[in-house]
Amino acid sequence: MSGSIIREKPASFGSIRQNNATNGGNSPLKLFTHAKITITDIFKNISSYVNDSNIYMTDVIKSDRNLITTDKYKDIQQLKEKVNRILSIISRDHMKVVFFGRTSNGKSTVMNAMLRERILPVGMGHTTNCFLQIEGTDRIEASILIPGSDEPKSVNNLSSISNALSNEKVDSDSLVKILWPKEKCRLIRDDVVLVDSPGIDVSANLDQWIEKYCLDADVFVLVVSAEATITVAEKKFLHNVAQRLSNPNIFILMNRWDATANEPEMVESVKQQHLERGLEFLCDELHLCDRKEATENRMFFISAREALLNRNTDPTTSPRSGYNEGYKERLVEFSKFEHEFEKCISKTAVQTKFEQHTNRGKEIITLLCETIVNMINKSQTIKQECQEKLVEMEEKNIFLEHELRSMTDSAKERIRHVSEDVYKRVAQTLNDEIKRLYTLIEEFDRPFTSERNQIPLYKQDLHRWVEERLGSNLQNRLHTALHNSLDTVHKEIKERVKTVLTTNERRSDVDSIVPRSNFTISYRLDCSNLCSDFHEDIQFKFSLGLTSLWERFMQNEKQPKYTSSSFLNSSNDLLTTANNLTELTSTSSFLALGASALIWRTVGWKMLGIVAGIYGSFYLYEKLMWTKAAQERAFKRQYADYASSKMKLIVDLTSGNASAQVQQELSMYFAQTVRYVAIEKDDIIDNIQDLKIEMHQLKSYIDKGKKIQKQGDKINNELNQFTKQYLITD
Repeated sequence: MSGSIIREKPASFGSIRQNNATNGGNSPLKLFTHAKITITDIFKNISSYVNDSNIYMTDVIKSDRNLITTDKYKDIQQLKEKVNRILSIISRDHMKVVFFGRTSNGKSTVMNAMLRERILPVGMGHTTNCFLQIEGTDRIEASILIPGSDEPKSVNNLSSISNALSNEKVDSDSLVKILWPKEKCRLIRDDVVLVDSPGIDVSANLDQWIEKYCLDADVFVLVVSAEATITVAEKKFLHNVAQRLSNPNIFILMNRWDATANEPEMVESVKQQHLERGLEFLCDELHLCDRKEATENRMFFISAREALLNRNTDPTTSPRSGYNEGYKERLVEFSKFEHEFEKCISKTAVQTKFEQHTNRGKEIITLLCETIVNMINKSQTIKQECQEKLVEMEEKNIFLEHELRSMTDSAKERIRHVSEDVYKRVAQTLNDEIKRLYTLIEEFDRPFTSERNQIPLYKQDLHRWVEERLGSNLQNRLHTALHNSLDTVHKEIKERVKTVLTTNERRSDVDSIVPRSNFTISYRLDCSNLCSDFHEDIQFKFSLGLTSLWERFMQNEKQPKYTSSSFLNSSNDLLTTANNLTELTSTSSFLALGASALIWRTVGWKMLGIVAGIYGSFYLYEKLMWTKAAQERAFKRQYADYASSKMKLIVDLTSGNASAQVQQELSMYFAQTVRYVAIEKDDIIDNIQDLKIEMHQLKSYIDKGKKIQKQGDKINNELNQFTKQYLITD
């Protein structure tokens, strides 16, 4: 559609042509030809425009954005068919002229003269029996089409088919088409179709003729014999035409005017008489034009025979053969008629054929432009709404990102604080329980035996007892406080997360997250492994034996304060007393005998005996006191000392394990709840992405719509220019 397709008007056609054969290039008929080419190009552009609009709207309606209603879309889809139908009509549009009158008035001769060739059969009497339509064809050979057949026949059959004197003639209301090569005749080359009719005095079906063949005619030519006058039948036919067509273009040809050459003195009187009657009919009865227009451009006095003879001269005849006096003036009159006829039919045909198409094209362009503008406006409105939503979503995404980071840091800090508190609580409580370990072990009441094969079993039961009781004590002392701390943190996390969420559904989902009701801290003391290296010593040892005394001496040297204070402070403790007595009853008999010999030499046998008796009494006492109960007490004391020292080593490990369990529990709960914040953030990111995609698509629709709108505006300007150039009369 580059450049304007409106062409310049043909050259002025105000002057009368003297020679139609050599002046065809400036024929007024070119106006119709140029207009037809122009309007055809415009409608091709409209077809392309409708096609582009349909593609655009199909793409839009698939997006389901309600930019166009389904009914409107269906209406637009039908425009393509309408435009194609108009293009098809335009391609068949032509200028149509109907010749009518009484039989033998020379209608066929007038047409032959205009065609510059003897095409229609002529003769005396009633010659043309049916309607004959002459139109152009691109074929080289002429042909005819008869009613009821699509098979072209030779033009040589025309006389036998259309002649009223022929036995093969068709019905009077039939139409026989004569397809004449365009190259042979300028008139039909310029899209003029001529229709010859049978005499209006041979049939009463005038209304039927008009309906079938005359409603699309641009010009009517009434051929009257100058030797007679306009008859009632001819007037009735034209009255019927005027009732069906608004302001029909009618020419009156007073044919056979060459007959006046025989009566020169009566020429002016007869001409004036014909002129007055014709003016009365055209101006006073039909009211088609004023008298001046009718006199100058609607009534002509001609000789069709002379015009045909002049244009189709046999080279073997004399140039003056067949002409009457004054023939040159009649030839000029015939040329004047042709020129006025061509001006009239061209302008009329452009008006009648193309004005409706032009208006329809404007309606199509207006409908499409309004629809597309409406779609553009809706797209811009939706795009603006999307832009506002996008800003809102991006701000919310930033807010959620900040809140997510903030609550994560806050939760980590809170969980760390609770974990440290748990660590301290467990460590403190475990140390307290370790201090009470002697009492705890004393409560172990399984029967004790000193048999070697039974001691390991006793140890295993003692391991389980200590582990269970110690774990139970820790659980009882810490359970309530720890769960209260956990509940507090759970509520803080839940409420913080709920303040960020925007939907009640997700808040309900967070409320539905219940912390584990069976969560308990597992205190793995593992006494079996801790005390696996414990070896008891429950053999009897005399506390005053040399070995015991030496061991006590060495112990005092290393820990003097600890030994003395231990001995003095254990007087009220049975287990401690038994331990001290055991230390005093050592089995170092040899040292005792040596000491007795020294004393004997010093103090004598008597004193020696007394000392030996006392010493033996102590030994016997201690030996008697070393019962199974004493052995059990010694065993428990030794186990308590060993277990205490070992358990002190795992205080940090046990506290850290409990702290890690609490941290894991709180972290898991936080992860479960904060997941909904992450989901909401992901939804917002998805919405942002969807909004960006939709905005990009809407922008594409807007850009494409504006491009198509400019295309429509350009076509509309071409239609307006076409109207100004071809349809608006001066």
